[in-house]
Amino acid sequence: MRCGTGTRFFLLVLWLWGTPGLAAGSGDEWFGPDKPKHFGATLGLAGVGYGAGALLFESPGARWLSGAGLGLGVGLGKEFYDLGRGGRFSSKDLVWDMVGTATGLGLAWLIDVLLSREPAAAPPGVVSDGKGKLGACELRLKGPGLTDMLVTCPSVGQVLLETRG
Repeated sequence: MRCGTGTRFFLLVLWLWGTPGLAAGSGDEWFGPDKPKHFGATLGLAGVGYGAGALLFESPGARWLSGAGLGLGVGLGKEFYDLGRGGRFSSKDLVWDMVGTATGLGLAWLIDVLLSREPAAAPPGVVSDGKGKLGACELRLKGPGLTDMLVTCPSVGQVLLETRG
């Protein structure tokens, strides 16, 4: 059985959570005063990472990975930094980092989708037998070939377009 990167990361978090030496002390509550900081910081970092990935990569998967890598990388790095300077590795902080990263990625993706939508193209005008319609306007050809065109729009009136060739 093959495990993806996300599955491995989840298993690592579960292992760290269950390790007594790495579990945070009694002062680490699920909704402690530092949890909004973890959530907000990783939300912002994931959004910035996704945005940078959008500038660098065409692939949506690469955008997601750059956002997740920045958000979770900084969150995990902070926990190892705390562990290295005599503090404790807080798996609860890491869970809030994951929730913030996921939220930041979702918001960044939503913004990406909304900004990258292409506007609907106007239907092309069909010109046949000297007459054609374009939306609410009507196009009539006057004279031989495409030298003189008369456009009639209800809101504008008639406009004579002359082309010299």
